[in-house]
Amino acid sequence: MSHYRKMRGQLFPPENVDEATCEIMLAMQLAVLGREIPFKVHALRALSRGVTKVQLEGLLLCGMGVSLVAFEAAQALIWLDEACAEADTPQPAQT
Repeated sequence: MSHYRKMRGQLFPPENVDEATCEIMLAMQLAVLGREIPFKVHALRALSRGVTKVQLEGLLLCGMGVSLVAFEAAQALIWLDEACAEADTPQPAQT
């Protein structure tokens, strides 16, 4: 595990890409793969970096038809609700 953390520390975040964007990309990729727990981890990390739940929902839905079928999009939206409920994450107001 320490090897993985060291490698990740050297690669993440990429130059000129903010951490919120990286977390969004990771969460969306994990949604496509159907990986519930890692999706929740990265969705919560994105939320903690200022991304709103509404933004994540929109991004999940905009990928539907390209990378996600309706079932996977719906499942990821449920995971997002569960992750927010588990973390009791207050959502910043949408601007």
